[in-house]
Amino acid sequence: MLSKKIKNSKTKEMVNTETEHVASYYAATINEHKNYPMLNEDITSDVCIVGAGFTGINTALNLVKKGYKVAVIDSARVGWGASGRNGGQLISGFTYSNKFEQFGEEVAQSVWKLGADCSDLVRETIKEFDIDCDLKEGFIEVALNNVQMDELVERKEEWDRRGYQHNLTLVDNSEINDYVGSSNYIGGMIDSGSGHLHPLNLVLGEAKAANNLGVSIYEKTKALNIKPGKEVLIETDQGSIRAKHLVLAGNAYIGKLNPKLRRMIMPSNSCIIATEPLGDERAKEIIAKDMAVCDLNTILDYYRLSSDKRLLFGGRYNFSGNEPKNIDQNLRKRMLNVFPDLDDVRIDYAWAGNVAVTVHRIPQLGRLTDNIFYSQGYSGHGVAPTHMAGKIIANAISNEWDMIETLSKIKHIQLPGGKWFSSTAMSLGLLYYRLQDFIASKS
Repeated sequence: MLSKKIKNSKTKEMVNTETEHVASYYAATINEHKNYPMLNEDITSDVCIVGAGFTGINTALNLVKKGYKVAVIDSARVGWGASGRNGGQLISGFTYSNKFEQFGEEVAQSVWKLGADCSDLVRETIKEFDIDCDLKEGFIEVALNNVQMDELVERKEEWDRRGYQHNLTLVDNSEINDYVGSSNYIGGMIDSGSGHLHPLNLVLGEAKAANNLGVSIYEKTKALNIKPGKEVLIETDQGSIRAKHLVLAGNAYIGKLNPKLRRMIMPSNSCIIATEPLGDERAKEIIAKDMAVCDLNTILDYYRLSSDKRLLFGGRYNFSGNEPKNIDQNLRKRMLNVFPDLDDVRIDYAWAGNVAVTVHRIPQLGRLTDNIFYSQGYSGHGVAPTHMAGKIIANAISNEWDMIETLSKIKHIQLPGGKWFSSTAMSLGLLYYRLQDFIASKS
């Protein structure tokens, strides 16, 4: 996101988005405001983690429980990036297991199981640390055309065959309105193993738990330079960390810290609006079972109800990484395309942020050296997979699980030209996928 000030459409409060949480519905409903100190000295640690989002904090949680001394740094606040401003959809699935079928069925099954288990891993964390984050069960993926409905049928067959432990239920044209009050959809699939939650309260709760267990967290502490070696030196604005292991978890905001990782991802801007509270009756008219909802378009719409019955409506906006103008106006049009009866509803919040998209749409986990690890590129589907990534990286550091080696079998493309090329590539990709969505809509 561009370093500038934006304002909340309800409170008109000016927020410095370079270091503070954007003026979102989530920021306005934080359970507990806890600020962590800046690093202003030279310290040592077993592990240093750059990035205090879901990936970084959950890696730290897993490591501290194994007895490691861990320090987490972030250039802004805990959950400042995508972890604290996303759609809050807790969706099962880690990556496309069919990409791994070339390495044998055993490998494909093991990768698929990561996705089957990742939402449950989030639930376990919430329960273990008693985190209040408005967790609701249930997710329905909706189809706008026959091509998309066929995709859902095929996915159900695959997941049932592989042994998914939760119920997947197909919904046809005669039933869809019992779940989503829109005439746009011809059917869908309900996943009882997925759901939705307040993402910023989740990551803040996890950070508090990690800190209580002994993890040192430093906010407004930007990593400026990395010097690899048997011990890695991470230089910051006013201090440094010397660590046996380093984890890079900056994701879409890795910036110039590691050009190789930056070239492996493409920025995509995703935006969300939050309506005024709708009340119980009106909320049930649009999402009767209080599930998270997402369509199958590449340039997709996703939405859900908040705990106070607002509609949180989001969509992929552009593939340039630049913050769009008039978020509320543009997303309001998309919202009314789905729910035209909400034309009298006020928009109270509007915000945006970047997600890191990969060419293969597969999260990128691996090593840069023997003791420098990374995880990034969840392609807009990161709430649950980031938690599994934290477990995978922690177990790679402790030499307990070789899943990071399995995931590294897929070779990720580095785009030439850095930010300029990836932004251009994503803009062209936007046009391509819009065309694909249009063609599918005519089927």
